[in-house]
Amino acid sequence: MSESEKLQRLVREIIRESGLPRTLLAKDAEISRAAIEAWLSGNRNPTSQSAEQLAAGLERRATRLQYLAFRLRSGLEHDS
Repeated sequence: MSESEKLQRLVREIIRESGLPRTLLAKDAEISRAAIEAWLSGNRNPTSQSAEQLAAGLERRATRLQYLAFRLRSGLEHDS
């Protein structure tokens, strides 16, 4: 299996496991939804740069969710 095939397999796995809508993934990663669809269908292989963009988008989403969870917990503590 070539390196590009391994990367495509990993990216497809990550996209599916994220459970996030493809539109949201594309927005967070600042790539097109069509690119994500092409990766998932096997019509195109992601480049290492686009995989890095996807990783950065996932990290931004995770950071945002952690911040929102913190705010919610802080609000709960103030209500007690």
